[in-house]
Amino acid sequence: PAIDVTKSGTRKEELLTDPETLQKVWALRNAMQNMEEVEGLKFLFSKMLKTKSNEEFLSIMNEGA
Repeated sequence: PAIDVTKSGTRKEELLTDPETLQKVWALRNAMQNMEEVEGLKFLFSKMLKTKSNEEFLSIMNEGA
């Protein structure tokens, strides 16, 4: 099903991950809010293709931020 990535989230996500990772996820969401939907999804997908794990993905996202 289709989802709106910029509006998606999980309640109480601070209980699911460590504070450092949570900050990276929030920074990514904030950066994507400034993009059009299609632009943001293309950006996200292109970065995901270059990484093998969530940790690596968040690491390169914060380097580029």
